[in-house]
Amino acid sequence: MKKDSSKIWHILVPVLIVLLIIVAVVLARRPQGTGAVTNITPEFEQEQTRETTGASQSKGIKIPGYSIIPITADSTDVEIDLYNPEENEVYFQISFYLSDSKELLFESKLLKPGQHLYTISLNRPLPEGEYPITIQYSTFSTDGSFTPKNGAVVDCILRAKK
Repeated sequence: MKKDSSKIWHILVPVLIVLLIIVAVVLARRPQGTGAVTNITPEFEQEQTRETTGASQSKGIKIPGYSIIPITADSTDVEIDLYNPEENEVYFQISFYLSDSKELLFESKLLKPGQHLYTISLNRPLPEGEYPITIQYSTFSTDGSFTPKNGAVVDCILRAKK
């Protein structure tokens, strides 16, 4: 009887070690700041206004998509229209990560439905080139609890030119 339980432990322990390694790798590869938010004190972006055209209306959360974002090489200033569509019933927090290293390049404060950001500042300048990035949309309820909701991830390219 003791030999049978000893065999089980010889199999079970390596399997548990492999599972722990897999979980550690998955958690280590996640971009920073993607976990659930608790006790959030909302910080809203300053209102930026510019005339815009309306979007079609339907249920669900609308997520803007980008394929290429042109930026000026060696500058942190970026002109772009990041926005939370007016028909959404959630706050947005938008983050840019370099796809290969998961380095955070930009993170907005909360954007109200209908709010736009026309200029942003990257955390560091990028030399001339093309950079695959991940745009992460974190969403939060507007009922005052700021409960995390379904978000989205969009892959695109930052094209830095002089």
